[in-house]
Amino acid sequence: MIAVVTGANGFIGSHLVEELLTQGFRVRCLDNRKSVHSFIEDARVEYYTMDCSQLDVLSDAPILENVDYVFHLAGGTKHTNLEEFRRSNVLPTKNLLQCLKKKRIQLKRFLYMSSQAAAGPAHSFDQPITETRIPKPSGDYGKSKFEAEHIVQDFSTVIPYTILRPSSVFGPRDVDFLNIFRQVKIHLSVFPGYSNNYISIIYVTDLVKGILQAVRSPVAVGKIYFLSNDDPVRWKDIHRMIANVQDKRVIEFHLSQKLVSAMGRFGDIYSKLTRKYSIINSQKIALSKPKYWICSSERAKQDFGFSTRVSLLDGLRMTHHWYRENGWL
Repeated sequence: MIAVVTGANGFIGSHLVEELLTQGFRVRCLDNRKSVHSFIEDARVEYYTMDCSQLDVLSDAPILENVDYVFHLAGGTKHTNLEEFRRSNVLPTKNLLQCLKKKRIQLKRFLYMSSQAAAGPAHSFDQPITETRIPKPSGDYGKSKFEAEHIVQDFSTVIPYTILRPSSVFGPRDVDFLNIFRQVKIHLSVFPGYSNNYISIIYVTDLVKGILQAVRSPVAVGKIYFLSNDDPVRWKDIHRMIANVQDKRVIEFHLSQKLVSAMGRFGDIYSKLTRKYSIINSQKIALSKPKYWICSSERAKQDFGFSTRVSLLDGLRMTHHWYRENGWL
């Protein structure tokens, strides 16, 4: 079996490639730029570096020849306006599908990795968002992922697809949760206005297992699924668990929403003037405001037996161990 994985050098992509190799796949890794590091060194892996937003470049490349599965994980998360998000998330998706159609590749499955942001937050703790609720994409990032979902669906007559909307993902190689670990290491926990907000969360190997279950399930063709642990958790509790894992006492700083919003606007100005991405910006602040970023994986359980094995605490312990062993912390 041959699998193409876009975003293969990324956090989730690298874990997926490892599992595909374990299961006997030949893997072709596609990234839009040469990575400064590669998590995977294996003779069964072929690396391709190209810009998927350029249709002619993608069409001329041999990467899609005789492929059985395409896992489209690549996407942009660090932009400040809808046009940039579309260029990273919508256009490459459309180009990939157009090439597959033009080459008449008989795919077993096209897996599109969307986001919980494409559907929006839940209304309450007791009503996690499900696939049947009318989506209300959150922010320009969520809008771009939702638009890309529609592009995938437009090719449904010629390309069998499955769309996944994972919750927050953590584990080894993740750089977002690394920031919390680094705060806690110096005895700090900084909450930009959301310490009591709830999120659904999933450990990366559980997500990878769900990805492979989905693409092998005939029931999952043409469907959308949320994947997450069953139990939502507050950000405050995540920070405290990380403190427990690192055996640290921390001082908690709770920033007001007004201050956080002002910081977001300052980040926008900084990005515009310097053309450098600021991790603190209005887009990120808007995504952090909803009280309940929680979802239900019930449809995935029913359709292909999805379940999670790694608890939050165990996952944080393994993540901490990896950070330390690899010099990230």
